[in-house]
Amino acid sequence: MHGTRLPQVTVVAFLAASRAGALPEGPRAELVGGRVRPGRVPSPQETALLAHLAAQLRGEAVVRSGGVAVVAAPLRLGPWDLLRADVAVFAAVGRSAETALGVGGSHDPAGALLVAEVVRGRETHQERAPRYAAAGVRELWLLDAARGYTEVLRAPWRGVYRSRTLWYPGEGVRPVGLGVEVVPMPAP
Repeated sequence: MHGTRLPQVTVVAFLAASRAGALPEGPRAELVGGRVRPGRVPSPQETALLAHLAAQLRGEAVVRSGGVAVVAAPLRLGPWDLLRADVAVFAAVGRSAETALGVGGSHDPAGALLVAEVVRGRETHQERAPRYAAAGVRELWLLDAARGYTEVLRAPWRGVYRSRTLWYPGEGVRPVGLGVEVVPMPAP
């Protein structure tokens, strides 16, 4: 069938298929513009970087400041988009990471204090960051494992972030919603 497009899938249908284990793209699958995509498996270097960051975000200082970190957090960004953030921090409000999930097993992006992702080339800046900004994610950290820096995007407005700051390996960053210092990229 030349030129035939598959119908778009809503987040609700995607989550139902995911819960049923019916996604051929696997458990890391994402929904972008109503199209199901296989999730990206991080490289060993990216996995180590994410483990470093997740350990800090699950640490005592973050917990005391009211945050709960979730790895591979599914964020529903609209009726046609569900991205899995590498690491996200939400206000605990008496909940654990397991019970902090919202409707159908996904998180509300407006409730995220911080979302962190490993840079996925051009896709990160052209497709993912605008979707996060449009959904109201207040703070997005882009971890560039290849270049060794963290790009911190803040102040979303009309699908773009109005504030951009680069942090180098070993530098501490204070997430606005947490008030504690985190070193996202270890010093070389």
